[in-house]
Amino acid sequence: MRPIFVTGTGTDVGKTHILCALLEAHRRAGGKARILKPVISGFDPARLNETDTIRLMRANGDDLTGEGVQAVSPWRFKAPLSPDMAAARERRPLAIDQVVNWCLDRVDRSIPTVVEGAGGVMSPLAEDGLNLDLIRELDARPILVTGAYLGAISHTLTALRVLDTSCTVIVNDHQASPVPAEDTARSIRRFAPRSDVRVFAGDAAPLLDLLETRKPVVTG
Repeated sequence: MRPIFVTGTGTDVGKTHILCALLEAHRRAGGKARILKPVISGFDPARLNETDTIRLMRANGDDLTGEGVQAVSPWRFKAPLSPDMAAARERRPLAIDQVVNWCLDRVDRSIPTVVEGAGGVMSPLAEDGLNLDLIRELDARPILVTGAYLGAISHTLTALRVLDTSCTVIVNDHQASPVPAEDTARSIRRFAPRSDVRVFAGDAAPLLDLLETRKPVVTG
C-alpha cells in the first residue's frame, strides 16, 4: 500500500486540521493507520498538547508517550521557521536522505501510512530537499490542502503543476474566507492541469476512500 502524503499550498492552511478529521473518521470506521510527521518546527515541549504531533497522535488513538512522540516526529525544532532554518539555528544536520530512509523504514504495507509534511509543497524540509522531494522518493499519493483565501486558486494550480501526479485537493473552510470554499473548489476543478485531480470543499470525509474504508468517490 503506497503511503499518503498530506501537504499544502503554504503554511497555516489547515493540513493538520484536515488530517486529524480524516484520522478520527477512519478510526470510527474501525480502521487503523500509521502516522508520520518526521520533521516539525515550532515545537514547544512546554505546550506539548498543542503541538501538531500530539494532535495527530490523539486523533489516531495512539498512546501519548515520549516514545510515541519520538516514533512520529524524530526531528523536532524549537524555532517556528522552515525546518532547514530551524535545524541550522540549533546546529543540527538535517539531510533529505535521512528523512526519506527513516520514512521508508516505517511505511506499513498492511495499514495506511500517512505522512504530513512541514509547510507547503515547495517548502524546504531539509538542508538539501523539499517536501516535493520526499513525496517523490516515497512514491506517495498526495493530498493537497488549500484554503479559500484570495490567491488560493493560483497557489493550488501552481502546486498541482509541480506535483504533476494524480492528486486529491481539499479546500479547507475552517477559517473565515472571502468566498465560499465550494466556489474556490469549482474553479480549481475547472482549471486543474490533470483529469485525475479530485477536488473537495471543507470536509475530510470524501478522503476516506484513500484509506480504503470506503468505495472510491466518483466526482463530476
